[in-house]
Amino acid sequence: MRSIFLMVLLLNVSLVFAETEPVSMGEYTTCAVYHRMMAGSFRMKGDLQIMADLESEKMDDLIKMSKLAAAEEYGEASAEEYFLEEWRDVLAYMTDQINRNYENVSVLKARYKKRCDRLGASLVSGATK
Repeated sequence: MRSIFLMVLLLNVSLVFAETEPVSMGEYTTCAVYHRMMAGSFRMKGDLQIMADLESEKMDDLIKMSKLAAAEEYGEASAEEYFLEEWRDVLAYMTDQINRNYENVSVLKARYKKRCDRLGASLVSGATK
């Protein structure tokens, strides 16, 4: 009985810490770039402009959060520089992953969709700092 109680207590404590851990600039930037790539893919298909606009809105929200996180992590004076460097690196990496072809965007979906959806949902619910 004691061991079950201890396990439940440890699980609850770990969940509390998991929920309060701040999201890094890199995580926000990665998801912002992911949504940028999705928007580009929808634009290439021509008839999916509404979907592209939705992805662009998600990207814009994540860029704002990324810049705020950069300011917290690196200070106001260096935040923009660190954000832009991270953006360029992640964009180049994702572009290479799809072999510079938006038709291959499913590779990015497989790698980033779940975690970026969770991050986006936490923005909507106001759970992130």
